[in-house]
Amino acid sequence: MSGASTSAEVWLLTGNRAGEVAQQRIVAAALGLPVRELQVARMAPTGRGVSFDFSALQPPWPRLAISFGKTLAAALRLRELGAGATRLVHLGLPRRLAVGALDLIVPMPTDRYVAAPNVLSIRMPFNPAPRLAADAPEALRLRAAGLPRPWTALIVGGHTQRLRLEPRELARIAALANTRVLARHGSLLVTTSPRTPAEALPLLREQLTAPGELHVFGASGAAANPYAAYLNLADELIVTGDSASMIAECWRSGKPLWVARPAAPPHRRLMRTLRRAVPHSLIAAGHVAGDVDVTRWIDGLARAGHIGLLGRSDPVLAYDATLDDDLSRTVARIRALIAPPPT
Repeated sequence: MSGASTSAEVWLLTGNRAGEVAQQRIVAAALGLPVRELQVARMAPTGRGVSFDFSALQPPWPRLAISFGKTLAAALRLRELGAGATRLVHLGLPRRLAVGALDLIVPMPTDRYVAAPNVLSIRMPFNPAPRLAADAPEALRLRAAGLPRPWTALIVGGHTQRLRLEPRELARIAALANTRVLARHGSLLVTTSPRTPAEALPLLREQLTAPGELHVFGASGAAANPYAAYLNLADELIVTGDSASMIAECWRSGKPLWVARPAAPPHRRLMRTLRRAVPHSLIAAGHVAGDVDVTRWIDGLARAGHIGLLGRSDPVLAYDATLDDDLSRTVARIRALIAPPPT
């Protein structure tokens, strides 16, 4: 999709966070216009450090630029350089910027932001269910052939920029999943992620007594990551609540989904309460940054019946692709934004 042409109609102003770049690409692909990717920022995986490189911002300017998160700085620089006709679409929070400074803002569903004519709310991030390698389903079927059904997949995450999933918390989640599977006389298929802390592995192994398997991401001699195969073949899914992208991918697999709601420490709950008290007018003016509240989003999905909360509730609504309209609504808004004026 990306190319060397400087006359592309859409520029993706990217960083180095794979989940953000993937969503920018998904939106651009749905637009169906010539696209150029420009990596303008490098961010620390779980920190706040960022370095920018704006050297690729050279004319001819595109009709549209799509930024995500901290790459908003490149979009603003693009406008400073004279690309006044370029429409700016931002995914995520536009921190400390007046809401009217951008043509379209699409906050992530985990973001606490303001309502405005140029703000489009979505239910889920744009991440689709991952694609399968050709031999992945059969490999899993062969391994799981002797395991009792139903097959429950547990997807284990870990630390993020805003959340630390400590080993004991992950062990608590594993214990809840294990108890559920034992009660149903099924099997538990578990995979960790690159963010799962190594010190959590012994605790996970202690809790996982149900029939099944544990795949440790990146372990020496380990088979290929079975994440996509689990989402395709398992009867139901459980995912830790640290990653909105993983939740979206699991939800779009169409399988019944339970999310292990992360337990926030007392000081984080206090800060969340204080942030919720900030007047929306201050956020809209850019005087105060918006906030990210993953727990609030997860609770809203559970109340609507889209997901269950592990150990607390069950999903009520089956996934319906015809109602999953976040991407189509976003693309329609962008097309309207860049359409030539009527003659």
